[in-house]
Amino acid sequence: MLTRRDDGGQITLLLIGYAAVALVLIVVGVDVSAVFLARRALASTADAAALGAAQAVDRTAIYAGAAGGCGAVLPIDADVARRRVLVAVADDEADLRRAFRELDPAGVQVDAGTVTVHLSGAAKVPFGGLFGVRSMRVDVTAHARSPLSAAGC
Repeated sequence: MLTRRDDGGQITLLLIGYAAVALVLIVVGVDVSAVFLARRALASTADAAALGAAQAVDRTAIYAGAAGGCGAVLPIDADVARRRVLVAVADDEADLRRAFRELDPAGVQVDAGTVTVHLSGAAKVPFGGLFGVRSMRVDVTAHARSPLSAAGC
């Protein structure tokens, strides 16, 4: 004779387990998305800063005849380029502070008509405290070349 087994409560445990797995996936998804969006914001700022700085043509060198000749990329004034990078980063700093615990000073390098901007910081991880991770390091680098060249021959 078959007897009916009492399965009461087993489905509840299964549902609690699935809910816990779903909750962990949501929390990890939110954290990964927050770091990704912080990186995109930092990359956007670095791109804007590099593009603005790449247009800082060194007028003194041009008027002195050191432009490099016909079709050559015009020289960039390193001091003006650095100032433009600092201004561009300062313009976006308030927005970046929402996504970052700390921002490092901008790194700027000017080389033969190309400006390289390096930005980094510690991105906030919303639920990271649950896993012992309060922030993640984010580094971005942007390069921009002077769009101008010496005119006709």
